[in-house]
Amino acid sequence: MALPRILQLSAGLINRIAAGEVIERPASVVKELVENALDAGASQITVEIEDGGLSLIRIIDNGCGIESSDLPLAFASHATSKLTSDDDLFRIATMGFRGEALASIGAVAQARIVSRTATSQAAWEIYNRGGAISDPQAAAGNTGTIIEVRNLFYNTPARRKFLRGPGTEFSHISEMVMRLALSWPAVAFKLLHNQRTTLDLPATTTEDRLLAAWPQDFRALHLNVDTRDAEIHLRGIIGLPELARPTAKYQFLYLNGRSIRDKFIIHALREAYRGLTEPGRHPAAVLMIDIPPHDVDVNVHPTKTEVRFRDGGRIHGLVLSTVREKLLGSDLTPHAVARRDQPDDPQRQDMRSRLADFFRQPPATPASPLVETPQADPNSASAPFLINPSIPPPAPTTAAPFNQNHETRYPSLLTRQPGADTFVHAPAITAAPSSSPLTPPGISPLSDSTTGQSVAEKPQSFDGGQQPASRMQNIAATDANVAPPAIQLHNSYLVAQADDGLVIIDQHALHERIMYEELLARISRGPLESQRLLIPQTFPASQRQLDLLEQIQPLLLKLGIEAERFGPSTGAVQAFPTFLQRLEPATFVQELLERGEQELLDLHEEELLHEVLDMMACKAAIKAGDPLSPTEIEALLARRELVERSSNCPHGRPTTLRLSLRDLEKQFKRTGF
Repeated sequence: MALPRILQLSAGLINRIAAGEVIERPASVVKELVENALDAGASQITVEIEDGGLSLIRIIDNGCGIESSDLPLAFASHATSKLTSDDDLFRIATMGFRGEALASIGAVAQARIVSRTATSQAAWEIYNRGGAISDPQAAAGNTGTIIEVRNLFYNTPARRKFLRGPGTEFSHISEMVMRLALSWPAVAFKLLHNQRTTLDLPATTTEDRLLAAWPQDFRALHLNVDTRDAEIHLRGIIGLPELARPTAKYQFLYLNGRSIRDKFIIHALREAYRGLTEPGRHPAAVLMIDIPPHDVDVNVHPTKTEVRFRDGGRIHGLVLSTVREKLLGSDLTPHAVARRDQPDDPQRQDMRSRLADFFRQPPATPASPLVETPQADPNSASAPFLINPSIPPPAPTTAAPFNQNHETRYPSLLTRQPGADTFVHAPAITAAPSSSPLTPPGISPLSDSTTGQSVAEKPQSFDGGQQPASRMQNIAATDANVAPPAIQLHNSYLVAQADDGLVIIDQHALHERIMYEELLARISRGPLESQRLLIPQTFPASQRQLDLLEQIQPLLLKLGIEAERFGPSTGAVQAFPTFLQRLEPATFVQELLERGEQELLDLHEEELLHEVLDMMACKAAIKAGDPLSPTEIEALLARRELVERSSNCPHGRPTTLRLSLRDLEKQFKRTGF
């Protein structure tokens, strides 16, 4: 058999192959042509579409235009006005630079260019029908350029049959135009479909243009970011955690005005919202990064949506720190009815003031209480020790193996004594060597994990220096005084009054956040306190789980967990954190390995630590259905003041819901007077 000969491909076939990389659908054509208009300095761009771009795509701009002598080269392969030397490839400052787009479009469609420069007496036009290029001819036209693309993929039916319907294709075009317009607020954009205007964005400010990417109800729930790190400038808007959605539809990233997809920036954004949004949900954000062109390579992918940074870690750190700092410095408590964009009128303010004065009045004592709170007998051996400076804490107990019964429990905030029905309060976790048995400290009034000073003794700076005795009636530093104190509903929710309405708190979610933050702060100072088991607890494990157990040994030791391989298909727990004494050590480690086998293996060390701390905090926190005494409720609310991100649990669920008087008025139809 004769060997096949190597042949040079024709220019038309080369362009059709290149079109498969650059031109995927009508939206790709719009992207390339609008980018050319932006590079031409246009201040007005109109995009006209018919039948989802399958019949016609017309781009009209008022840019600098193209000289008649250059028109034949406009459709030539690898012909461009944006690169003049090899060095220009390493400092690209324009949207386009390859010179492939028009050649690829002309190879798979019927294209026409009409262009006129400011110094020309007339416009000139040229045609490209499937690679057959005409000579330039004089035509009528204004300064700028008009490019028409008809019958896309008419000569490549295999590509055309993979296109969707006109509605779907136009939705991609609409999204593409919006993405292009966001980073160019000084340019007016208009999009028409079948002669009907669907998008009209006049030239405006940067913030107003960025907000155009979001629904109207999103716009009052955003935060502005603007920071510099030497020559890098990061700016944009980020949504409050409550705007997170199941998809990244409202997430836009830009580099030097170019819309990009970058895994480092996306990861940094996700980490900044860690613990504030539910897993699997994507925060809303529009971030724009300006960086010297020589510090980034945009010549990575034919569509120019992927880039390669010279120092990706620096970009990651800047995005993470900026967004996280902005979130932590803001009030993130979600409102039941988001109406922040509507100012109060004087009549509403007067009514709110009168209602607040009424609610502040002490309630009359009823003849018989609606809810009777059982009182603990202070002389009973099983009575819990409540926060009261006048009652001394019990003496510390001696060390005992973990498997034996204890008369004390040791969580970071609330826990139960064996045989007791209510929770007691214990101090923050203290350092201790994990190599020897420990003596659990006696239960004492709730203390500050940073100073060790009792909350009952430590002066507070909230609300003009008021003391905790009255401050415990408050829900948050941003809320007004709460009176009467919070009450528990269905053994799950805490409800308290504020000057501007009421606040509802999920007790489990709040306690979970408190424990998580204390664990995170404690583990940064050293390993958690642990206690050796009198008899190791064994558990069955697969070979993959045992390999994972060996892999995460350094992390487990930080957490106060000593667990190791005990046999071919068995693991054993030798020591366990003291604050998790309510849990079965073997069950906890087994569940951790099962989760790790499914979802934790690909996480970085810091992410893995956060995931395990999430799990530990959730397991140790009070649960929905656990009754709390008034003193325990007060302690829980007081502790809320001392932790960051108390508006959400580590899994991202909200801990608090605020209902303002305006919200209540609306629900009770009292807004007409």
